Amino acid sequence: MNALKFKYIYQLFLTQFVILFIACLMIGLSVSHFLKDYFFEEQVAILTKYGNTISNNIKYSPGNQAMAVLNSYQHVLDVSGARYTIMNSKNEIFYPRMSHPLPPNFKISRDDMDKLKAGKTVTIKVDARFNQEMSVVYVPIMNNDTFLGSIILNAPISGTEKVIGTINQYMLYTILLSIAVALALSALISKLQVNRINKLREATKHVIRGDYKTSLKENTIDEIGELASDFNKMTENLAQSHEEIVRQEKRRRQFIADVSHEMRTPLTTISGLTEGLVNHAIPASETNRAIHLIDTEAKRLTKLVNENLDYERILANKIVLHKTRFNVHAFFDLLAEQLKPLAQEKNNQFIMEIPADLEVYADYDRLTQVVMNIIKNSIQFTENGKITLKGVQDYKETILEIQDTGIGMNTEELEQIWERFYKADMSRTNTALGESGIGLSIVKQLVENHGGTITAESTPNKGSLFSIRLPFYQEQDL
Repeated sequence: MNALKFKYIYQLFLTQFVILFIACLMIGLSVSHFLKDYFFEEQVAILTKYGNTISNNIKYSPGNQAMAVLNSYQHVLDVSGARYTIMNSKNEIFYPRMSHPLPPNFKISRDDMDKLKAGKTVTIKVDARFNQEMSVVYVPIMNNDTFLGSIILNAPISGTEKVIGTINQYMLYTILLSIAVALALSALISKLQVNRINKLREATKHVIRGDYKTSLKENTIDEIGELASDFNKMTENLAQSHEEIVRQEKRRRQFIADVSHEMRTPLTTISGLTEGLVNHAIPASETNRAIHLIDTEAKRLTKLVNENLDYERILANKIVLHKTRFNVHAFFDLLAEQLKPLAQEKNNQFIMEIPADLEVYADYDRLTQVVMNIIKNSIQFTENGKITLKGVQDYKETILEIQDTGIGMNTEELEQIWERFYKADMSRTNTALGESGIGLSIVKQLVENHGGTITAESTPNKGSLFSIRLPFYQEQDL
């Protein structure tokens, strides 16, 4: 059973709604709490100011005049619904004498009385002893350090609560409107983002179906845009890899067909000659020649198989190199002597341009395989020409060059000669030299296994130049 899906757009929308709701709730509560504290502090400040003024006036006014002053302050405080009471040092009411604004049995606590006697003002945010909740301020009346009494000012907080409630109401409307607008914008932005993701998803489906030419509009302003850019790079690489796979598969098939054809010829020859020898169909005078042909064709088959096995071992890094230093002139001289008969068949001439003391650091047998392959190619594509073998030494590597004056290669052929299944135009090859289509691939791998490089330059109808660069020292010697 498939799990219930929760679309990404809803996830974005719900997440943003929760964040907005929590943020607005916290802001609302914080503002409401701040307003309550602010209005309380303002109310306390006003009451304290009136209390200090009354305290100063009562100390310096005669009896009848003092009562008139106290009554006038009460009239002023009546405007805001505040009342005040004056108590003597014995906690007895001194003013007003008739209507007492304090609850019955009202007394100042011992702790608050101690603070008053010390000349400190006491504030009570909410006092529930009155018929309604009140803010209460105790202001001491002092004559120097002598405590004469206290002024108790109280004001209802209902008016403050009403103002705060009204502010909260408007703030709630503002918050709800802000949330609605924010959610509308959030829904729009979420839709745009999800559309971008859906485009990426749809493009991915095209790639899954094998359409590697799919591309997305790039926009690097955010991670999704960068992802689109990376997606385009991926499809480009996939397209190139696919083209390369198709190309290599085509060459592989052609290579197999060529190898099969090359193997069929010697196998047919060997089979025919063997049958002729067994059935005595070949004259005794031709027996040695038949055996020689069988041996030649068998060696040709062995070479084809060994080249393929060699390439696989090289790719798997199963070739162990035994490097030594040896003389390049003697090395090239021996190879030229071995290949001289093949060169003479095509009327080619070897030219040696190598210092007598030049040395190279390499595996002798593998370097023989590399150079032999290149020289055979030069012989194959050169007729009535010259094959020049060169060697020079710089401060860190030995450079070996094989240059011919053959038919050369164009740019397209030059770019493909190192590929495993590449085979030159059949009309320009000579299978007598054992051309199998993978020789230069083996050459390149072997040179790179030596830590060196090999390059080729060629001009059609003028010849080719192969340059091999091999380090002269081991890494630990540097």
